[in-house]
Amino acid sequence: MVTDTVFEHTLSVFMEDLEEYTEMVFRKKESPDRWSLAQLYMHIIIDTNWYFDQLESCFGNRLNADREMSDNAKEMLLQNSFPDIKIKGNSSVPENDSILIDHVKRDLRLLLERSQSVWSRIKSEPVSGKAEHPGFRYLSPIEWYQFAEMHIRHHFKQKIKE
Repeated sequence: MVTDTVFEHTLSVFMEDLEEYTEMVFRKKESPDRWSLAQLYMHIIIDTNWYFDQLESCFGNRLNADREMSDNAKEMLLQNSFPDIKIKGNSSVPENDSILIDHVKRDLRLLLERSQSVWSRIKSEPVSGKAEHPGFRYLSPIEWYQFAEMHIRHHFKQKIKE
């Protein structure tokens, strides 16, 4: 099971690695069909904030509390890992020229703060429903949190290849 310290560690790997890149290396694309590191980072920031939006929509209500996640989601959460395959998502990311390392550092710090805030709510909110994920059906707040951490970790290999 994911915890706040596991999430923070996973995110900190991406944060610390930012110190190693120049702006040119950060925005370099190896091929037209692959993201640059800058775009990969933005994908993580954008998607994780969306996951947290979904997570927060679960609080204070019982909406969809009786709904289930898909079998694929159950298996992924049980394994605490995405399958080791390339997943084609529907995420859009900004163009390279608009992504600066300093802005990404700021956005990652804000994301870390938000992760701490949502973790606190997960631990203290007595009532929560579930929010629908487009591919995995209904997730509870803790499941959204785990999914967010798994998603970031899933991109470790991609970051190394980029």
